[in-house]
Amino acid sequence: MAIPHTTVARIQKLSAQIKVLEARLMSNGIIPMSEQAVMHTEIRRLRKEMEDLEKRTR
Repeated sequence: MAIPHTTVARIQKLSAQIKVLEARLMSNGIIPMSEQAVMHTEIRRLRKEMEDLEKRTR
C-alpha cells in the first residue's frame, strides 16, 4: 500500500513545527516558565499526532 502524499507532507510539516518550537526553547532569550510549559505541551501534542499518522501508514 502506497503512503498518500498528503500524509507524508503532513508528517514533514509536523516535524518542521517541532523543530521551530525546540529551537525557540533552546534560544538564548529568556522565556517565562508558563510559556515554556505551553511550548512543551504543544511539542508533545505534535509528536503524538505525528506518531498516530505514522502508525496509520504502516
